[in-house]
Amino acid sequence: MTDRPVPSVATSVVAPYVRRRRVSPVWVGLGLLAPAIVVTILFSVVPLLYLLQLSFTRESSFFFTASYTLDNYRLIWSRYLPTVWTTVELATLASLVDLVLGYPFAYILIRKVRYRELVRTIMTFPLFGPLYLSFGLFYLLLPNGPLGPLLEGLGIPGTKLLYSLPMVLFAMAIFTFPFMTMNVGAALANVDPLLEEAATTLGAKPWQVFVRVLFPLSWSGIIAGFLMCFGWNLGVFAVPILLGGLREQRVLSIAMYQKGLVQFDYGLAAAMGIVLAGLAFGVTWMSLRFSRGALGA
Repeated sequence: MTDRPVPSVATSVVAPYVRRRRVSPVWVGLGLLAPAIVVTILFSVVPLLYLLQLSFTRESSFFFTASYTLDNYRLIWSRYLPTVWTTVELATLASLVDLVLGYPFAYILIRKVRYRELVRTIMTFPLFGPLYLSFGLFYLLLPNGPLGPLLEGLGIPGTKLLYSLPMVLFAMAIFTFPFMTMNVGAALANVDPLLEEAATTLGAKPWQVFVRVLFPLSWSGIIAGFLMCFGWNLGVFAVPILLGGLREQRVLSIAMYQKGLVQFDYGLAAAMGIVLAGLAFGVTWMSLRFSRGALGA
């Protein structure tokens, strides 16, 4: 007869309850994700489906007797296609301004600045809202504003500079500047400074180091930053109204406001919203695809 360890009374009592409490890790994960999934469905998927259905209705018939049609999308393609191109043009040009100004700033931030977190914190101020930014620039450029005497001394009419394409692009670029800097900075942080020193030692000039070393190795950050700035600038609204002329105000977001809340053509406004959401979703997905965690850097 073999000697077996006799289980204690505590072990024999607790063991069945321990076995019962074992839960599969899959169910634990689903339980933790359930609140986020429910919130996403209720406040993102359902409104988007609602907007998609509304975009196929005629004017405000959705709220009474729905009359479904494809004329809203045909109208966007025929009459409002220039508005779409203006929206894309402004977003593209503002993103290029971000790239030209943001790349050197990101390089200095990563390579030269010691207190990077403080600089990054200061950079988040434009993200508080383009409305505040637009009002601030509008006040600065007024004839009696802080920059009025300086512009007058340089012979630059403040009102002419105020309602112009350059000022709209400048304001849009300031608003999305942190996205470009964060993405490019994250890419440059992964580039070993020894590579730059090695290229310099081998006789490369500064512009050659940039073209042959830095630019190719930071290409993913450049693409991600450009696409993210482009996606945010697609929905610009306050900047063209306060700082732009008639041409700059012909963007999708303002057209949606006029059609939906002024003319009560909810079907066409919803169709414009679907087009704008599709553009924004596409470039946002591409930016996240190229960023490789740049936003969390």
